[in-house]
Amino acid sequence: MVGNLITLDINTYNSLQQELIELRQVVACWESAESATTWKNDQQQMRLFIEYTPAAIAIFDRQMRYLQVSRRWREDYGLDNQEFIGRSSYEVFPQTKHWQEIHQRCLAGNIEKCEEDIFPRVDGTVDWVKWEIHPWYEDSGEVGGIIIFAEVITARKQAEAALKCLNEELEAKVEERTAALRQSEARFQRLADNVPGMMYELSLKLDGTLHFSYVSSGSREVLGLAPEQIQKDALITFAYIYPEDIPGVQAAIAHSAQTLQDYEHDWRVVTPSGQHKWVKGFARPERQPDGEVIWHGYLFDISEQQAALSDRKLAEQRLQEQAQFLQSIWEGVDYGIYVLDVLDNGTEFRFLNFNPAIIKASPMPLEPLFGKILAEALPADMAHLYRQRYRECVNSGKTMLFEESFWANGQETWWEINITPLWNSTSQISQLIVTVIDITERKQAEEELKASQHFIQRVADSSPNILYIFDLEERRNVYVNQELAIILDYSPEEMQQMGANLIAHILHPDDVDKLKSHHQKILTANDGDIFKDEFRLRRGNGEWCWLYNWETPFMRNNDGTIRQILGVSTDITERKQAEIKLQQQAQNLENTLYALQRTQSQLIQSEKMSSIGNMVAGIAHEINNPVNFIHGNLIPASEYAQDLLRLIELYQQHYPNPPTEIQAEIADIDLNFLKEDLIKLLQSMRLGTQRIREIVLSLRNFSRLDESEVKDVDIHEGIDSTLMILQNRLKAKPDHPEISVIKEYEKLPPITCYPGQLNQVFMNILSNAIDALEESVVNGKTTDHPSICIRTEILDSSWVAIRIADNGRGIPQNILSKLFDPFFTTKDVGKGTGLGLSISYQIVVDKHRGKLSCHSTPGKGAEFVIEIPVSQ
Repeated sequence: MVGNLITLDINTYNSLQQELIELRQVVACWESAESATTWKNDQQQMRLFIEYTPAAIAIFDRQMRYLQVSRRWREDYGLDNQEFIGRSSYEVFPQTKHWQEIHQRCLAGNIEKCEEDIFPRVDGTVDWVKWEIHPWYEDSGEVGGIIIFAEVITARKQAEAALKCLNEELEAKVEERTAALRQSEARFQRLADNVPGMMYELSLKLDGTLHFSYVSSGSREVLGLAPEQIQKDALITFAYIYPEDIPGVQAAIAHSAQTLQDYEHDWRVVTPSGQHKWVKGFARPERQPDGEVIWHGYLFDISEQQAALSDRKLAEQRLQEQAQFLQSIWEGVDYGIYVLDVLDNGTEFRFLNFNPAIIKASPMPLEPLFGKILAEALPADMAHLYRQRYRECVNSGKTMLFEESFWANGQETWWEINITPLWNSTSQISQLIVTVIDITERKQAEEELKASQHFIQRVADSSPNILYIFDLEERRNVYVNQELAIILDYSPEEMQQMGANLIAHILHPDDVDKLKSHHQKILTANDGDIFKDEFRLRRGNGEWCWLYNWETPFMRNNDGTIRQILGVSTDITERKQAEIKLQQQAQNLENTLYALQRTQSQLIQSEKMSSIGNMVAGIAHEINNPVNFIHGNLIPASEYAQDLLRLIELYQQHYPNPPTEIQAEIADIDLNFLKEDLIKLLQSMRLGTQRIREIVLSLRNFSRLDESEVKDVDIHEGIDSTLMILQNRLKAKPDHPEISVIKEYEKLPPITCYPGQLNQVFMNILSNAIDALEESVVNGKTTDHPSICIRTEILDSSWVAIRIADNGRGIPQNILSKLFDPFFTTKDVGKGTGLGLSISYQIVVDKHRGKLSCHSTPGKGAEFVIEIPVSQ
């Protein structure tokens, strides 16, 4: 409502406010009949006062014609150059119906005022004004017109808006900094609680004493001491150090304090529980202005590293010995060896190395072949031939053996070539080891052997093997050399006595049918076919010996049927005994490996669940303190709220018509709703904190996973804690309905057990049940009401049973037998390790001397039964 915006200092503004108050007091005097005469006498004086008062004032008659205005009115409303005395206000300022109604109420004797109002100008600008309208009276007592007092408060509103904006910005920045600080503190605490080892802050006082001002929770794991124990008395840490290691620790601290060099030292400790450990400390010193030295560092357990260091040294020594042994073979053997790299999945090969023997024996120089592929090193036809053979070895994954001839210096040489594949860590064949043996002399000997075959035939009887001719029609040996008597240890008289029934007398009963079948195969053989088999015969001393037979057709009848067979038998008794022994050893090794796998899987899962237990316990502890604080303060908060509501009701009873500003605020905040909702809100908060406390209690109960000692516990409490943790998975989801849990608990006595490990069993079985129900719902193979029934009962005075059943699709019979095998799982890749039920079986059967079984009918769900003794 002003032409130009003016800026006033606070003192001027306060002065104008005071003058406005005095002017209002003068107007109040006009309203008094006793002052009517004074008004007339002092009319000129009043006109001068109004003209020059610093406030914006205008006086109107009943027709809203201007009678008098102050200079400030003219300035504020831009009327300096206009003559408007006697003109209607509605001519000067076209008024809205709203203002006309206000004017009429004042002409009727009312007083109207407004602390803040918007006044749009003709030029489009908008000002904020504070106004007050009073009626003025004639001598007769009738209302003669109205007086308008106006004050432009645009500058103040702008200042308030700017101040509000600054306050909001400041509050936002404070909240942002506070949140960042909380986040930083929480991040540090999580880091300190989860990093391996113990973080600490240690100070060396001027009097030489040590004090830990901060110790992370890792002290429990490393030293077996609580942080508060160490902070209370720093010397307690020295009480558990090996006595012979204490001087070294003290000297390292003193050296670091004197030189301000990093502190780093290893020593041994015995924890309060009796564990012997190696620990390593590292810290960085900083001297304070007062002369104290403060170290920030960490301490961690290096027992495994120390043990691994010893093992590694021993392994390195063995590897070095093995390398020396292999190198001696590589350099010392008299036959050739070379190595090929397998390239492009076995499509190409590259020469990597040659041993000295092949370099020396080769008719061609091999040095130029180093690092070259076959196509670069050999003629095309030879490269093609050997590439095919190398590929065959890679494709089969087996050792290949063949003979090859070469012409060198005009002479033919023969070589036996052996190709062996080598696998890398990814089970891929990465290299080939090729051995090359010069068999030229052997081949020459074979030729000579063929030439002297007749001679060899004559000396057959001198063979250390049994040579015989067996007549299939007469069912007896028509010829046998003397080795039969020697190997079987029979005298000539005994051999003669058994005669044609020799085989029938000495053949093992279990091999009778086998021998008949063997002879049946030979009846259809071709000349040159060789049949091999093993049979057991009884020696003269009653023991059984094993003979390995090679047999081939020897003579046929006129009709072409085989009449006799020629055979050679070798005594393989010692080999068979060794094979049996090796098979037993292999079985023992397999059993040992299976036991190791089970132990390893249990250790891995135990370590994992121990870590989870520590984390859950830490979370439960951190949540419990603030929740207890909130829960405890809700009762007095409710009482305070009731007191405040009663006080508000008293105010309403005694002041039913409060000022307009208070009424407006009551309407804005909807006081009646607030009074009702505040009590409900506090009750809801109390229910919420009670729920959080129950969840925290369940987390603390479940977090006993790492407890190793046997305790008397309430089994139902462990089951309920596990169900509480799984509550979110039991709730209804968009893709499946809620899974209901039916509890049929019988009153059980306290059970002596490892509670943390039994909690793990409950978690594994219940999680599998939920998985099965979810999968059944997704596949449409179950009802719309999935449920899990948990029933406990006393079997007799010393055993209890926990039965956990679901109404899912069940488990096929072919899977039930493998259900508790390590690493067996029916879940998709990434959804299961196959260790849960295996470890659960070990916990129940091995750890608690109990029983764990599963009964299932496809389509009707599955039931797991845990049976454990009441006392261990």
